[in-house]
Amino acid sequence: MQQFFTSSPKLFKLTAFVILILMLTGTAILYFTNYKWATVYVDEKTYRCVTLAKGVEEVLEKIGLELRAEDYVYPPRNHKLKRWTSIAVVKAQPFTVMHDGVSTEIWSVGSKVADVLLDAGLQWREQDQIIPPLENMAAGNREIALIRVSSELSHELVTLPYSVFKVANDSLYRGQERLVQSGRNGQQLHIIQVIYHDNQAVERNVLSSELLVAARDKILEYGTIASINRGGLKIGISRVLDVQSTAYCSGVEGTGCPVDERGYSRCTGKASGYTATGRKAIQGTGTRVDPYIIAVDRKVIPLGTLCYLSFKGGGVTTRHGRIIKDGFALAADTGSAIKGNRVDILFDNHWVAWYYGRRAVRVFVVESVNAE
Repeated sequence: MQQFFTSSPKLFKLTAFVILILMLTGTAILYFTNYKWATVYVDEKTYRCVTLAKGVEEVLEKIGLELRAEDYVYPPRNHKLKRWTSIAVVKAQPFTVMHDGVSTEIWSVGSKVADVLLDAGLQWREQDQIIPPLENMAAGNREIALIRVSSELSHELVTLPYSVFKVANDSLYRGQERLVQSGRNGQQLHIIQVIYHDNQAVERNVLSSELLVAARDKILEYGTIASINRGGLKIGISRVLDVQSTAYCSGVEGTGCPVDERGYSRCTGKASGYTATGRKAIQGTGTRVDPYIIAVDRKVIPLGTLCYLSFKGGGVTTRHGRIIKDGFALAADTGSAIKGNRVDILFDNHWVAWYYGRRAVRVFVVESVNAE
């Protein structure tokens, strides 16, 4: 019988070598079948590893990389690893976006401002203002403003004020004016464009105008006559006032002024016999040295002012006769009822003053008095 087995050393060594080769080949096949080589690029850093991980997410966890949901990973985190896999990670950056009256915090991997706004879910129109501009790089611009720009048209009625022109008139006294033409305001219609930033008006532009009514200027004549001649005197005047005049008495005993139970006279109340300037309340004669005394509104005619009274017809006649004629008067008193263009003339007799009543009188405010 032929013998098939042998204990030859050479055969044993060959058999052992073949088995070793088979084991190494199996191990190599197992290694190259299950192990994978991964390279991760993040923040200018590179991580390399050999891993049995099946997906991208496992590789990122293995190297201890903490990521936000907004971070960009390619291939995606759920992607299966290939034998050789390169993984790119772009980490999101924080931004503050001001828009629509609110402030929104957002993390984004956008490279430009436009990308960040899109990541924030914001839309914009062509006329909106974006700071910094959309095409600017997002890095370094942590604050972004989206300003909503809108506009509307409106109609505005504008008043055109009239001007006042004064023309000299040699027939009028100083202080006198005569209306030649009354003024009238004009009207103009503007079409206005109002521009809004986030619903706040920031600019108004007049697009067009239409004149509806032209303005008409007011024309006044003013007097230039600077003096009057009376009784051989040349009286220089600064102005003329046409006023309403009344009369009163000093209220002291002998004037005939009614007095009540308190001792108050009808004309002056608690009578002292003196004017507001301390002058004795006695009726003057209308001369330069002995002028009439008048009570005035000191805002219109300052106290101490010398005036010249001119009545229609040269004086006033009542049942008591010629009680006053044109003449000089001194603003020496005041009265609670004497306001504005009004004067009160002092008489020594209450009933003479009573019958004087209310009359128009022209008051010349005197600057100088000289002999002709």
